[in-house]
Amino acid sequence: MNPKTQAEHLETFPEQEESGPSNLKSFCTVATGIHGYEASLLMKSIRLQSDKKIYLITDELGERCLGEEIPDNVDITVISDGLLKKRREEFPEDLATIWPDCANLGNLWNPSEVSLKMDIMSKAINDCGNTLFLDADVILVNPIECKFTAPLVLSPHKVTEEACAAYGVYNGGYVFSSDATFPDYWSKVFREDSVFVEQECMTRFHKEYETALFSDSHNYGLWKSSRLISSGSEEELLSELGLSSGDDIRIEGDQLISFHAHLRPKPDQRLISYNLVRAFYECLKQSTKEKHKQLLDYICSVFIPNAFRLKLGEANTVTV
Repeated sequence: MNPKTQAEHLETFPEQEESGPSNLKSFCTVATGIHGYEASLLMKSIRLQSDKKIYLITDELGERCLGEEIPDNVDITVISDGLLKKRREEFPEDLATIWPDCANLGNLWNPSEVSLKMDIMSKAINDCGNTLFLDADVILVNPIECKFTAPLVLSPHKVTEEACAAYGVYNGGYVFSSDATFPDYWSKVFREDSVFVEQECMTRFHKEYETALFSDSHNYGLWKSSRLISSGSEEELLSELGLSSGDDIRIEGDQLISFHAHLRPKPDQRLISYNLVRAFYECLKQSTKEKHKQLLDYICSVFIPNAFRLKLGEANTVTV
């Protein structure tokens, strides 16, 4: 079994079933610096759906930005400036010397902070037995009901084969594992055998770990939405993206579990994020589900005002 193309991966590995009961034990995420404030929305969205422990790794600035928005039952690891400096020294200032494809993407990925994913996954798995790593800009809109059996579950991009060859078949911001050896393995191959940061190497994880795949109900992100700004109505936009909202938020008729979206994207991503962010808001507005109303209220009354105060998504920063 040696799938190479995206199509071969999708044909080879089973889809993770959505039916429970869920055996997920924990969530984990990385939230550093001012942009780490995005994790406040992630954690709020988790708490609306689950009381499972959240493992958070952050730095002193990230912790100050999050402040009172850190909910109950969160295990916080605050890394020292010295450790972050040491991680940054591992990577050259010009990332294209390691990953040529980074040259065309601006300052969107920081590999020193990417490396913290593996640290927090390791802690969560060793403490709880399994964990779901989520990037700080993931937003749950429904509960994770999966009964996981494979030790590794990945989220496929489902984009062009050319894009997969360059950036990877799977998304590095949505990864389940129950194997305590996995984070160290990922950390090693990310540094030694990856064409593009931590993602491209994920194409070869199946060689070491039994693998399953999340369904399209999970991790609806920029790669799945049209990047050309839609001038149509909200209903036309949702239809174009395969989304609908009413008694629940759905994708092609199935319950949608999560979005992956920067609500205050950096300048390099603003135009291409427009449709995704607009669709996310419209889904929350049209849904009659109480938890979706609570999530939208939190975004409008807490998250967005603080994001503006912190100048989230802007090139400059403020001291907090």
